[in-house]
Amino acid sequence: MNRHVDEMTSSAPTLRIITVSGAHGGVGKTLLATLLIKLLPGFAAIKVSHADLMVSVTDDMVEIMREGMDTRVLKDAGAGEVILIRAGERDVSDALSIAFDMVYQSGAPGVIIEGNAAARFLKPDISFFVTDTDLAGIKPEALPNLEKADVIVLNLQAEDGAPRTVPELEKAVRGHNPTAPIYSAARFISPDGEIIRLLKTRV
Repeated sequence: MNRHVDEMTSSAPTLRIITVSGAHGGVGKTLLATLLIKLLPGFAAIKVSHADLMVSVTDDMVEIMREGMDTRVLKDAGAGEVILIRAGERDVSDALSIAFDMVYQSGAPGVIIEGNAAARFLKPDISFFVTDTDLAGIKPEALPNLEKADVIVLNLQAEDGAPRTVPELEKAVRGHNPTAPIYSAARFISPDGEIIRLLKTRV
């Protein structure tokens, strides 16, 4: 079992763990995960999808590389091992334990986990929370992730690629998380020294 799941010690090497959660579906979690993968060569990726009626943990490449799957995007971005978890809330912890064992066996130094359910109870080395134009559409179950996030990422790109500015968004974020640094997603595309230092010191 991984210490990040159940606090138990293990003879396995410690994985560096990053979580990526977000305000709602389509907010840019996969985008940020791919940008982090490019900055962290060799890291594995785990995608956690909600499924009430099944529990599945797979790294089968046919499934991972299916057209339109976020797992394919993560693999194409350069992730080593890519694992897909489908599980309901109560089964996510057990599914992650299986996935962590798979990551250990792959030899990856760390893993990026995309999914709100996983981020709610893990104790990662660093947690990212992605939001967009405002917090009006945030899912209630996403609020705990915003409140405990180490870094807030604003995905404010319009469809035409032009940066969008929402002056009140930072104020809304600060109402839930007064201390985490706030960065635009664009800063992870061509990372500056501050972003590089953040990753080096935490992972």
